[in-house]
Amino acid sequence: MFDGDRMNNMYSIKIEWSAAYECIISLYVYIHEKERKNLHLGTTWKEETTKLLPDSFAAELADERWEVLHRLVLLVAQSPRKASVADFLDWLEEIPPGEIYERLAPWVETIPLNLGEIRDHSLSLLTRWNEHYFSKVEPGILESLERSACEMKELAKKTSPVELIDQVTNGIWIEPMNDLQEVILIPQYHCAPTSVLDFYRGMTTCLYPVRDAGKRQPEPLLELLPITQCLADEKRLQILGRLAGSACTLGELQQHVSLAKSTVHHHVTALRRAGLIRAHYTGSTTVAYYSLRDSFVDRLPALLRSYLESEGRKE
Repeated sequence: MFDGDRMNNMYSIKIEWSAAYECIISLYVYIHEKERKNLHLGTTWKEETTKLLPDSFAAELADERWEVLHRLVLLVAQSPRKASVADFLDWLEEIPPGEIYERLAPWVETIPLNLGEIRDHSLSLLTRWNEHYFSKVEPGILESLERSACEMKELAKKTSPVELIDQVTNGIWIEPMNDLQEVILIPQYHCAPTSVLDFYRGMTTCLYPVRDAGKRQPEPLLELLPITQCLADEKRLQILGRLAGSACTLGELQQHVSLAKSTVHHHVTALRRAGLIRAHYTGSTTVAYYSLRDSFVDRLPALLRSYLESEGRKE
C-alpha cells in the first residue's frame, strides 16, 4: 500500500485516554440528532438520557449550536490535568483565554475572537452534563475504553501507524504526507461504530469506536450484522466488485452503479463502517478514494461461527 517516499514521511502515533474525551463526545452525540441514527446506542438512548436532565437544561440543549467539539478535544490532549472529568474542567476554568489561543494556534487556522465566551459556555454545558448524565455512565464502559487504550499502546509497538488506524477504525486509512506529523488515537463508546476524525495543521485526531465497551463478553452480532446487511444489497455488491479491480473515487463508483452521488455516498459509508472497504484520507476530512478491504472475506466465516456458537450456548 505504500511507496518508499511515503514510508519515509510516516507520521507517529499517540494513544490517549481520559474520561474527559468521552464526556465531550457523549454531549456531542446527544445534541446532534442526525449523528445518532447509525449508532449502537439505540433509538431510545436520548429519551432515556433526557429523563436524567433538569427540564431547563434539556430545553437549552434542544436549541443548542455547540460546535467546538474538536477544539475541546485538542485542549484535552494538551491538558496536564485530565485524570478525571472534574479535573479537566477545573483546569479549563482556570486557564485564561490568551493561553487557550496559544494552545490552539499551532493547529487551528481560524480561531474565534470570543474564546473566553466560548470557554465559559462550554464549561457550563459540560459541568451540568457531567453532573446529570456522564457521572452516571456504567463504570464498565470507561474501564473498557481505558483497557483498549492500553492494548493499542502495545499493538503500536509492532504495527505500522497506518495499519493500526485501519484496524481500530475498521477501515480508515490515513495516508502518510509531508505535513502530517502525528495522529492521536482516542477510544470512544458513544459514537460507535463510527469514528470522529479531524485534521489540523500537522496533526490528526481520531476518536475510534470500541463496540463492545461495557460488555462482559464480545458480541459477534454487532460486527456480523452490518456485514451481512451490506452483502444483501445488490448495489453494494456491485461497488465491492468494482473495488476488487482497483481503488476508486466516489465519482468513479457513481458512474459504475449509475446512482445519485448522495446514494452512492450512503452505500460506501455503510460498507466502510462494516469494514468491507477502506476510506483513504490525504489531509482533509473528505475521502480521497476507496479501496477493497478484503480481509473481511476470511473474517466472515469466523464471525458467523462465533455467533452461532454463542447463541447455541444460550439454549
